[in-house]
Amino acid sequence: MTSTGMAHDDAREALEALALDALDASERTVVLAHVATCTRCQEELAQLRETASALAYSAPAVAMSGSQRERIRARLISRAVADRGTDAPVRGTMASYKTPISGVVPIEAGRVSRKRASSADGSRWIVAAAVLLAVVSAGLLMKTRTERDDAIEAFQLASTEQRLNTTVFDSLRTQVADRERLIANLTGPRVAMMTLAAATPTSPSARMFWDQSVNAWTFVGHNIPAPRLGRTYQLWLVTATRKISAGTFVPKENGDVMVRATYALAKDALAAVAVTDEPKSGSAQPTTTPMMVATYGSR
Repeated sequence: MTSTGMAHDDAREALEALALDALDASERTVVLAHVATCTRCQEELAQLRETASALAYSAPAVAMSGSQRERIRARLISRAVADRGTDAPVRGTMASYKTPISGVVPIEAGRVSRKRASSADGSRWIVAAAVLLAVVSAGLLMKTRTERDDAIEAFQLASTEQRLNTTVFDSLRTQVADRERLIANLTGPRVAMMTLAAATPTSPSARMFWDQSVNAWTFVGHNIPAPRLGRTYQLWLVTATRKISAGTFVPKENGDVMVRATYALAKDALAAVAVTDEPKSGSAQPTTTPMMVATYGSR
């Protein structure tokens, strides 16, 4: 140490305590006076303060009792004394270490006593232990939080996949069941089929399948022209006394169409099946001459 300030090595040893605000006012003044003229110490102090700031936000503060603090301080100071030796010279001074470690010696302008250097060593050990404890605690906390977040993400992903798989499975099951019903409606032992004839140049064709066991009606048509603007086709179940609507339809661009309906009708009640051209909203009764018709029992 020179007559105008603290030696570089001594000041550097006190930077950790300065970064954690562990120096008293007189110590802080002397160290800051050196830092103000030393670019290297300025950079190192900035890094230490940044680290200390990050540690403060990465782990929750845990209060330490007075007895715990004294026990840790005593152990660290004892270790510092043992490592240095009670008579080892202190860097930056010409005297030997003689003053009891519990004494208090103020820092004079431009000089650090052996007792203050020893106290600074003890503070440095305490700071080092505190920093190590904070780093370990912060690392454990970050690891635990990361594992928790990973577990939550995995659970959410598994739940999403399960819901998606369940939805897909239900959809496929519904499709299979629907196809099975359609096959049964078309090929069952009690299915009656009627072929609808048309007297038009485009020669549309259609068949009605009536599954009498479940009262299911399936109309399948081909080459049916598109209806006029504002019009639609309507399918009728014709009995001796009524004309029952089985729904309206508009064929696809290629002229294909399939209409499915459920209606209970006595086996001997059906007389014919017909298709008429009706207003877009449909009609309660046919309003035009059927464009396609099939008599029950025709094939």
